[in-house]
Amino acid sequence: MALLNNPSLNIGWVKGHVGVLGKETADKLAKQATIRGEIHYFLATKSYLKNLLHKVSINKWQQEWATGDTGRTIYNISPKVITNPVPWTRESILFATRHGSFPSYLRKFNLHHSDLCACGEVGTSFHYATTCYLTTSYYFTKPSKNLTSIWWRNTLNNKLSRFKIINLVSFLTENGNLIIPQYEQNNTSDVDSSSDAETFSPSTR
Repeated sequence: MALLNNPSLNIGWVKGHVGVLGKETADKLAKQATIRGEIHYFLATKSYLKNLLHKVSINKWQQEWATGDTGRTIYNISPKVITNPVPWTRESILFATRHGSFPSYLRKFNLHHSDLCACGEVGTSFHYATTCYLTTSYYFTKPSKNLTSIWWRNTLNNKLSRFKIINLVSFLTENGNLIIPQYEQNNTSDVDSSSDAETFSPSTR
């Protein structure tokens, strides 16, 4: 109402705190405190300490994860540590870690005589997802070599792609005899002839 009755305004400007007694006094006391004042320490609150420890733990975890020697396949997919669990099913984990009913994995632990798929190529999870003619119904577009790491990351972080992975791994598990060729015993072997054709069913570890 005062503005309506008297619309004229007068605006004044004071340079810094010059001429303002209260502010000049506050500045003077602040300068004295830096020279003669006593330092007071206050106990940190529980919430502050909790947040601080959390940040320190995450930073240390991230450093170890980035410079470690193990888990590099997963690091390429998820390079940043997180405290929330990833929405991966058992099948997604097997696919990402290259574990499970893949000849390359079974051969690594002497659970199969060869790392080859029935199609003749090395049987990795990437092979079945992109190039094997036995799994064309579950194909993903094969990336160029320099984009493979990005392909893994995008595939495992996409919900629809993870559903496709579940179906692929389930198919491989249910059709192990089709995917993994039977072992043909050498005729000159001293092993009992009853073991001439040993079939390895897919297993996970």
